Amino acid sequence: MKALVKTRKDITVKLAKAVMILVFLIYAIYSVIYAIQVRGNVRCFGVSFLYQEGFAQEHQKANMLLFVGFIIISVASYLIITFKDTSQTKSDIKKSCIFIAIIAILSGLILPNNSSDVYYYIAAGRIDSIYGYNMYENNFDKVQAGIQEDDIIKNAPGIKHKFIYGVIWAEICRAIGAIPTNSEVVLIYIFKMCNIIVHLINAYLIYKISKNKKLMYLYALNPLVLFEGIINCHNDIFLILCVLLAVYLKKKDKIGLATLCITCGTLIKYTPIIVLPYIFSDKKFKEKLKYVAEFAVVFVLANWLVTGDITKILSVMDQTGRFANSMYLQLVLLDVPWNIIDVVTLTGKVIFCIIFGYAVLSKHGKSGRTYLYLLMAFIVLAITNFRAWYILWLFGLITEVQGKDIERLVVLSIIIEFSNYVIYYFGESYVYGGFYFFSVVVYCGIYLIASEYLEQKSKRKKEITK
Repeated sequence: MKALVKTRKDITVKLAKAVMILVFLIYAIYSVIYAIQVRGNVRCFGVSFLYQEGFAQEHQKANMLLFVGFIIISVASYLIITFKDTSQTKSDIKKSCIFIAIIAILSGLILPNNSSDVYYYIAAGRIDSIYGYNMYENNFDKVQAGIQEDDIIKNAPGIKHKFIYGVIWAEICRAIGAIPTNSEVVLIYIFKMCNIIVHLINAYLIYKISKNKKLMYLYALNPLVLFEGIINCHNDIFLILCVLLAVYLKKKDKIGLATLCITCGTLIKYTPIIVLPYIFSDKKFKEKLKYVAEFAVVFVLANWLVTGDITKILSVMDQTGRFANSMYLQLVLLDVPWNIIDVVTLTGKVIFCIIFGYAVLSKHGKSGRTYLYLLMAFIVLAITNFRAWYILWLFGLITEVQGKDIERLVVLSIIIEFSNYVIYYFGESYVYGGFYFFSVVVYCGIYLIASEYLEQKSKRKKEITK
């Protein structure tokens, strides 16, 4: 009987893997055909490949059905493979790694479908490396207006501020932007190749740290990770790498190197600094001061070497003043006076700082679980710009939590990604994503109520059995 159950489980897993490869392959082929059709000179941007030219625009209903099917099959396959493929033999681990690599490569072939960030990365790097405009000194839209003969820069989103990322990401953008080609699709695929490599390293590190294939699957096949980290090509996947490397080195008691990894992450986006206290949480006070000093010196020196003026890096804080999809956006939509909105947002930041200070200084400061929830609190309370891919930050700590916390992370990532695509379906703009936050709250509430109900039901059943 056990052998029969095992055989059925194996067949189910193999079928789920085959179906997942098939749908990703179909979507990848569809995407590549479009890229060839437009010769890489049109910004490929729009939910479910409702692009600007050719057959993609002519068959909108078919595209939408294709995309809905893609989402459903991705989530279903992800859950089936993760929770049913439990074998831990060397042979099975190798096969799992190959499968993860295949899905990652197919995801890389799919062009971005509801985010234009990668076009900004390319154009910002190109403006700096080819045309000589410093990204930290010039507002992007003003420079863009003067270089309309360059289609790659012309087609990029007209962002009205200076470069909003750290100096490590600036150097990566410069390097790729300097590649001599007039096809933005070629440059997109180069960015995607980098993200695929980082994604596979992340999956390896998760397995290396945890020795748990299920945990590796939970990250590597997660729809949010694949859609936002590879398909939409966000740089947040690099933050996962920096945090995972830091966690791995922490376990090896190489705290200096671990601190350097967190510093590198902060030099891409500022959020990894929240995890810094966890890295040296087991050390004595004097040692902690030494690692904080290491972080500060490397951070300041790197910014000075790249920009020549440490104050220029403050442009990365421009992003914190934008209102998009957060709970604070609801105040904007209700036409609450801006002076009141400023007070409310400041209050949220202060509350987060108090929570952060208490958590770090208390006995909970040594638990990775604490920092997972601190990152969640940061996303909700401390920033006014809540994008779906910010949830990627949490996956850097997936090896440091267990049980219910992992379940919540997985469910939250699926809810966030679903809500993210729903707002584009209804045509909401980037800034006014009011329905997005509302749907996230509703779905999370339904999950928590259902989860609590099932848990209580299970307890009652056990009590009756006893």
